[in-house]
Amino acid sequence: MTANRMRATAALAEVLARENAALQRLDFAEAVTLVADKEAALANLVAQGEATPQQPLPVEAATLGRHLQALAAENRALLERAITVQTRVVSIIARAARPPAARSYAANGQHSQPRRAAAMALSARA
Repeated sequence: MTANRMRATAALAEVLARENAALQRLDFAEAVTLVADKEAALANLVAQGEATPQQPLPVEAATLGRHLQALAAENRALLERAITVQTRVVSIIARAARPPAARSYAANGQHSQPRRAAAMALSARA
């Protein structure tokens, strides 16, 4: 692994670590600010070309590769959690923003009371 590839890999690992820390704190605003840095670091790593080692990787390169894989796996899990949290927040806001049910009038011209669903009991026997 070349020195440039090692630096590019380390730079991507550093950005992923920062993004993971922000996601763990549920600091989505901070995580979003790191998107451009992550994309740039990834593009830089890709620009280095594929690694085709002629000999075994040095220990530090193998260690950095495993570290990057672990960070990427953690990042995926944290991003999935962030999506779940944001979906719940949007759902809560959408429910709160629903307009009240339309009122209707009774035969006597007054507002009728909204109908409540009738109580229902279910019983299952095995």
